[in-house]
Amino acid sequence: MNFHPRFMQKLIVSSVLGSLAVSGPALALDADDFATKVAAIASQGGVKVSFASVEPDGDTIVLKSARVQSPGEAAVDIGDLTFNGVKDENDGSYHVDQMQFDDVNITGDGISVSVVDIELSGLTVPADPVYETIADVTFYEGFSTGRIVVDKGGKEIFSMTGVDLDVDRSDDDSRVSLLMNGSGMSIDLSEIRNPKAKQALSALGYTTVTGDVTFDGIWDVEPGTFNLREYSLSLDDIGRLAMSMEISGYTMEFIRAMQQAQNAAAANPDPEAAQQALGFAMLGMLQQLSFNSAAIRFDDDSVTEKALDFAGKGQGISGDQMRMAIKGMMPLMLGQLGLPALQQQISAAANVYLDDPGSITISARPASPVAVPVIMGAGMGDPKSLVDLLNVQVTANDPVEVCCNE
Repeated sequence: MNFHPRFMQKLIVSSVLGSLAVSGPALALDADDFATKVAAIASQGGVKVSFASVEPDGDTIVLKSARVQSPGEAAVDIGDLTFNGVKDENDGSYHVDQMQFDDVNITGDGISVSVVDIELSGLTVPADPVYETIADVTFYEGFSTGRIVVDKGGKEIFSMTGVDLDVDRSDDDSRVSLLMNGSGMSIDLSEIRNPKAKQALSALGYTTVTGDVTFDGIWDVEPGTFNLREYSLSLDDIGRLAMSMEISGYTMEFIRAMQQAQNAAAANPDPEAAQQALGFAMLGMLQQLSFNSAAIRFDDDSVTEKALDFAGKGQGISGDQMRMAIKGMMPLMLGQLGLPALQQQISAAANVYLDDPGSITISARPASPVAVPVIMGAGMGDPKSLVDLLNVQVTANDPVEVCCNE
């Protein structure tokens, strides 16, 4: 059988067009649906997000001229939101390789703030963000920024190389680890308004301080235990101030209740009433949380000796003489606390630290978890009772960190 060449050409073209007609809609992303679900994620936190337009281009979707608005506050323009590597997961959800924000440039009252290269990675946009599973809560794998700068009158008073946050969810969804590092921080102290404080810092040799910030936490989902292993600020030639804490009761049920309260506040047309209702709801939810342990620790990096020398010079004595004077005055100063056991701990720890500046730690480790409302009640009724209730301890030069369980 012979086919005419023109007939064959028409057959090929029609076949190609037919296949495109069939496959095209199946492969194309529904950009409007994607944008609606992105806005739904934000609404779970009580924030309204709107866009001027939605522009798809292959597996990239750009939400143009985005605006965010919290209850009772004016809307804020945040520029374009660009989503790269968008994939439809066929269950109504989407996976995004990378979400990029426009650079931030905010100016007001002579101060400007700029943040560049802001992005999220490994983003999941759920079909129905209702906080039913751990995947609805930890919906991204990483967050990072480039340089952060605060400028006053054309002079940088604060800067940071950038922030990196990694979110690691275990394969069985039982645990979430968070690790954040803020590196290359620099603070110009010349803008401090208090003349005495400015003079004292200059005498200590601090006109600019540099350092880093670290956040390290683990959330065990089923028991609702959140272990903040480290939240620290390290300043070069000064020291490291670190906090650790462990609470329980932060379960998926708690998160859902918080979500519902925030949604109710966002739907209330009266901003003042909305905030009041949200506050009452939060107080009620605190009943579910318990305090397990906490600690605040300072590790010296030469600032103590500098401070002793500076204080001694002001009194016409040496740093060593100032050290002995403080140790001698300690019992008298602590006597005003009216807590003999704690006073003894503080005095002993201070003597050890002053003789050999290493670390000073204040910890609270009750024998068993204490409900947050009980702590609040004790704080309002008899603050001194918190020392025994929480088993507060003060120590110096501990070889290991206090709090919390690995």
